[in-house]
This record gives sequence, structure tokens and C-alpha cells, in this order.
Amino acid sequence: MKHTLSSLLVFFTLTAHAQQPAYRDFDVQQPAEPNGGLKALNQFMAVNVRKPFMAQVANIKGMVILQGVAEPNGRIAEVTVARSLRPDCDREAVRAFSLFNAWKPAQKDGKAVRQVVTYPVQFRANELVQYENGLATRYYNNAFQLAASPDSAVLRSETPTDTVGLPTGNIVFFKRNGKKWKKEVEMTYFRNPILGQKINEELRFEIGHKDINSKPFGFNYIVDNQHTVYHESHFDLDRQLILFIRRHTNQLVTHREETGSEQIIRTDWYGNGQIKQVTAHQKPQTGQPYSQSQQMLAYWDSTGIQLVNEGNGQFATTERVLSMADTNRYTTLTEQGKYEKGLKQGYWTGKRADGSYWYDEQYEDGTLKIGRTIYAGQPDTLQYTVAEQHPEFPGGMRGLSQFLAQNIRYPIEAHKVRAQGRVFVSFVVCQDGSLCDFTVLKGAHPALDKEALRVVQLMNGWKPGIQRGRPVRVKYNLPINFNLN
Repeated sequence: MKHTLSSLLVFFTLTAHAQQPAYRDFDVQQPAEPNGGLKALNQFMAVNVRKPFMAQVANIKGMVILQGVAEPNGRIAEVTVARSLRPDCDREAVRAFSLFNAWKPAQKDGKAVRQVVTYPVQFRANELVQYENGLATRYYNNAFQLAASPDSAVLRSETPTDTVGLPTGNIVFFKRNGKKWKKEVEMTYFRNPILGQKINEELRFEIGHKDINSKPFGFNYIVDNQHTVYHESHFDLDRQLILFIRRHTNQLVTHREETGSEQIIRTDWYGNGQIKQVTAHQKPQTGQPYSQSQQMLAYWDSTGIQLVNEGNGQFATTERVLSMADTNRYTTLTEQGKYEKGLKQGYWTGKRADGSYWYDEQYEDGTLKIGRTIYAGQPDTLQYTVAEQHPEFPGGMRGLSQFLAQNIRYPIEAHKVRAQGRVFVSFVVCQDGSLCDFTVLKGAHPALDKEALRVVQLMNGWKPGIQRGRPVRVKYNLPINFNLN
């Protein structure tokens, strides 16, 4: 017993000595700072902080001041509230700030040390939201923008909502008719399991609203049973996607895309919260796939150094990938080249460290002129003029639409119960153009799911996906609409 107690005392003594003190910024030669600068941290917090729903109902505004310790390894620790606003806002501020683990550590006497950092989180005023007996009421003006008060509104919506702010029932719109409100339209609430997608062995669900044609409307979410939001999509009055946010399992935002009148702006972050890149993509025409062309607006390497600014700069990246020679082990892929006005320019190269893959390409104003590559086990050098090409059904999107229209038979049992909706089927287009690994990702009704799967399995003769001169397996997700009218 005496020996055990002595060992514990030694352990705690060693632990106490191992923990460095946390210095203040005026005690160090080089204070800690976020990778990418304060602007990058502000942007991270702006997309990660979600004002709690009940704070929106109360229209809370004010500031939470946080304190934490930037560790020598770049992580944040010991995040606490230095000045409180209210408990739910405090918790949200701590949650979001704790996700940012991309700090350039403080330097003292030539060594990285722990430093106390503070950060203010501002919660701003929001538009009017009334909440009573589980029903959220919002008001809109003629432009379908949230109104400041009921008196200036021409539309009103009522949505059954939980205390987290997620919908639980149909959304009903009313239009002002003099001093009265007349019911205008109702959007159907749905909660569909997403097959094949689990978080910690728990099933995910897509929830939201859709119109009578089963087109999504307003905010749709990917959630779990604990009401944790992983992804969210915002559809406008024309049922067009205008905002999409993807989150990691720890709730950190990793991807955001905002659709404007002509372009889609996409922003990506590293897993530690540091900003990675901002790209612009041409907005596709209705019914057409996304364009593969992109403009690189800004890019930061993994240490927070900005390599591309306003579309110009020397790009370089190294990432851990599977070996092309042995898919049971990993190696590193290094790629580098130059951007001018957001487009690839001149000589670009890429290679895996184990020698299993190598390429070089020549670009002119973003257009690939010629490329060469060598893959493991292939003695010949492949030449190509298209770096990547998505799989394509014979006849393209038009041919695919015609095939579905000619082959889909509306199931009798689904028709009897007026079942309709959109079924998402996933499959793999193999190197020879055949299909395999069929899965219903999101169903609408068992009979509709079965019919969608049957029709997809009839497809054959696809043009395979091409990556730098050789066919590759590509996973493809296909939405199939079933409408009764």
C-alpha cells in the first residue's frame, strides 16, 4: 500500500512538471496567432457558430468573450467563458471555438510555448420569430424576405418546430387578406432515413419540406436522432439550391457553397478548422451536370501560408493517399503548378512518393493542352488531352432522361396510396462501362424504391469515367422522380 501511494505521488509530480505554464501575450516574443490570420478565424467562426433557436426567439444580441490556451502543437485547450451572455449562447460559442485547432504557437526563448488567448463571439439581432406551443411563426414581405414586424408582413408561415429549431411537421403559409389571414399553401414535412450512412453506428435522416411535386423547399437537413445537424441545404422559391453546408462528424464545417446568379462559390476547410481554398464554378443550366471547370480564387497550404491570392500564385500540396501499386498501404501525393487569374497555367506535375504514379501536364489559360502519366504496372506512358471525364450514359443527360421515361412503370401499390417522391440510387460505373454495387441511398416508398432499382439495373453501355488517360471506377448517384400528376 505504501509503495502504491509513493508511485502515485511520483506520477502526479512528474505530470505537474510536464505541464508548461500558460503565458500571456505580453510574456512571449511571438504571440500565438491563427493559421491564415485573424481574418481566417473570423470566417471560421462566422460559418460554425449557429445562434441557438430559443435565443433567436428571444432576439438575444450581445457578446460572449472566450478564453483558451493555444498549445505548442497548434491545438486549443481549456476553453472557458470569460464573459457570459446567456447559457445557450455561451455553450454554442465554446463549442465552435473549441473546433478551431489551427494555431501558430507562441514563441518564447526560441521555443513553442502555451499561451492564453481570448476571442469575442458576437450574437447579432435576428428577424422576428414567434414560438408558442411548439409552433414557430415567421412573417414575410412582398419579396418573401423576413419582415421586421407582423404589421409590415403580407405572408405568414407556421411550422411545428422543436426547441432546437428543427421542423417536426408541415409548414403552412397564410396570405394577408385585409385584417385576416387566408391559408395559401402547405408544404409537406418529410423525415427519410438515409440508407448506408451512419454516424457512430446511428442512422442519419434527411428532414425538411417539399411541395406537391416533391421538390424540396426552404431548409432541409441531415440529422441524427439526437437532433445534431450534419448537413443543411437551402432551396429558394424556385426550388433551386442556393446554399449548402457540409459538416464533419465533430460538427466542424468542412465545405460551404453559395449559388449566385451566375456562379457557385465554394469554400473548403482542413480538418483542424484552417481555411483551405475558395473556388468559383460556373452555374450549370437546368438539367445539366456541374461543370468540371473551376477558378481558384485563393488557396492556403496546411501550415496556413496563402499560396494563391486573388487567383494568382504558385500552388503546391502534399496529401496522404493510397498507393497505386498496393491499395493496402498509403503513400504521399505531391502536386504543384501555377495559377494565373484563377486558371491553371504552364507546367503542372504530380507524383506519389512510392513511384506508383506520376504525371505532368501543360496548361494554357486553364485548358489542358497535353498530359502524360505513368501508372504502376504499366510500362507505357499514357498521353491525354482531358484530365478527368465523368461517366456518361449513351446520349448524355437527354438520353438518360429518355431511358427513364420509357422504362419506368409506376407501381400499382404506390399509385393506390398516392405515393410519390424522389428516390436516390447509387451505383458504380466500372472501367468497362458496366454497372455494379447498386444501393438505394434515400427512398420514398418501398414500391417506388424497388422500381427505381429495377430500372437502373437495366442500364448498360455507359462511357466509363476517365482519369488522366485511363478508365476508372466512379460512384454515381442518380435521383429518380416519381410524380402522379
